[in-house]
Amino acid sequence: MPDRNDETGKSYGEGWSYVTLGFSFAFAILAFGALGWLIDGWLHTLPLFAIAGGFLGGFAGFMRIYYAVQRDTGKRETGDGRRKE
Repeated sequence: MPDRNDETGKSYGEGWSYVTLGFSFAFAILAFGALGWLIDGWLHTLPLFAIAGGFLGGFAGFMRIYYAVQRDTGKRETGDGRRKE
């Protein structure tokens, strides 16, 4: 029976976590853009808030990816999840 604690299995798991970050980035842009579109319809200011919402969602998604990569990099450096000082 193969050993399940090898590095290949860990790398596949890490890869899928980054795939989900990509989907959450796209979802943030779509969700904030849709919210802006609804606000535009309510205030009759097309497409001001839809564009602003898309940019805000893109920024929020990017920051989520940035902090996740920083957290994972810190875990990899110390091996236990704590950041080196």
